[in-house]
Amino acid sequence: MALVTKNFSDIITFTRASTATYFDSAGVLQTAAINAPRFDYNPSTLAARGFLIEEARTNSIRNNTMVGAAAGTPGTLPTNWFSATSSNGLTRQIVGVGSENGINYIDVRYSGTTSAANLTAVYPATAAEVAALSGQTWTGSFYVSLVGGSTANTIFTVVGIDELNSGGTFLAGSNTAFTLTSGGLTGKRYTHTRALNNASTAFIRPYVFFTYNSGVAIDITLRIGLPQLELGAFETSVIPTTTTALTRSVDVAAVNTLSPWFNATEGTILVEASPQASNVASVLLADLNTTITDRISLAKLITSGNASLAVLVANVTQVSTNSGPWTATGRFAGAYKLNDFASSLNGSAAATDTSGTIPAVTQLFLGRRADGANILNGHLRRITYYPRRLSNAELQSITS
Repeated sequence: MALVTKNFSDIITFTRASTATYFDSAGVLQTAAINAPRFDYNPSTLAARGFLIEEARTNSIRNNTMVGAAAGTPGTLPTNWFSATSSNGLTRQIVGVGSENGINYIDVRYSGTTSAANLTAVYPATAAEVAALSGQTWTGSFYVSLVGGSTANTIFTVVGIDELNSGGTFLAGSNTAFTLTSGGLTGKRYTHTRALNNASTAFIRPYVFFTYNSGVAIDITLRIGLPQLELGAFETSVIPTTTTALTRSVDVAAVNTLSPWFNATEGTILVEASPQASNVASVLLADLNTTITDRISLAKLITSGNASLAVLVANVTQVSTNSGPWTATGRFAGAYKLNDFASSLNGSAAATDTSGTIPAVTQLFLGRRADGANILNGHLRRITYYPRRLSNAELQSITS
């Protein structure tokens, strides 16, 4: 029998109503067209990360591609950005702008002898630009590298988020320190997540800053690339902007026809994936379903961190296994048959359930539920379907 080769689009229906970014096999940031899937790579190691599936997100920074910036002393910051030209004895200079492996950047130099113990910050948004409310959770991210001078006499470098009132006055803030190093920007995306907690908050603003003592000599040049500020508890792929906030649409991948290969009475699904660590109650790796009330799902439960095979019939839970805590990249298999269910994660002993019926299903969603909830927000590396209920020993073997 001749081997039949099929392409991604021959099996999977994929849609996304916007463009989106990913890193190619050379570690260069690329833009995928509307309705084009993203096969993403680690920009530092160039290892394949897999098929990227993300929820919709908006980058609220209106200009993260450095439009309007110009080199000079002091030079011109990108449109809508702010940083004092003189700060506690330090002077600012825009050394240049450019693109490194597809990452737009600006080089900002600060030099002089400090007149006070303080901090010097770069803000990619104005004080009353990004509307926000107390109780929301936001994440800011920046690519940052040291490209000139040194960190001598600086104390620490951070990325953070400030809460501001309706007049743009500072109320509260927090940040995450990181080690500033030289070299390329790829692999140097630093993030900070803040749960807003001030009742008067009307706006937020992300920043990069470094701190220092009084009376010390500073000469440091920061390369800052593609900052992002998004409503959510974790960062997602970069959304380039030039003049206004932009939204990346959700990735939707599904197998809409299960015939003729699907066995409705028994089977096994194997997935290898790297789901987002912080998310809703659970993320779906694979979801065989007719509706959200009749489904066979492989999921990572975020609240517990465990992998689980879940089966629902008419919205009644038939099976919910516990195969132990997920790792960064896990290999997980779930098997189903009337009154005979099992799952295994990374070669663990099979977690079994001997009571449950099987729903009638007509489609397979990848990395999300049928109604669009519980999105993977990560990478799907492999999915394999077996038209029989593999033995518990086989489940351990294929997930090892």
